[in-house]
Amino acid sequence: MHEMRSAQLPQIFQEVYRVIKPGGLFILVDFHRPTNLVFSPGLAVFLWLFETETAWQLSETDLGSLLAEVGWRSDNSEEDQQPKLYAGGNIQVIQVQKSVDS
Repeated sequence: MHEMRSAQLPQIFQEVYRVIKPGGLFILVDFHRPTNLVFSPGLAVFLWLFETETAWQLSETDLGSLLAEVGWRSDNSEEDQQPKLYAGGNIQVIQVQKSVDS
């Protein structure tokens, strides 16, 4: 997703939702703004050297809210799609499910 413009993300999530069967899972793994400041310089250098401005934008985007707007639901009891964070918050994993009723 980090190669896509912010305006494209809802359309992409809608299309994935459309083609996945009811009860199907969508797992998203991508960049996230670091939660541990020790990791910030490393991510900044990596993004500066190897990525485009869209990766910077994605790291600041609330993907869980965008997924919920399309209709995806978290696989746990929480209503919101909070990411699981790894590597000092640099990497986010969001697992959502299409409702069986869809």
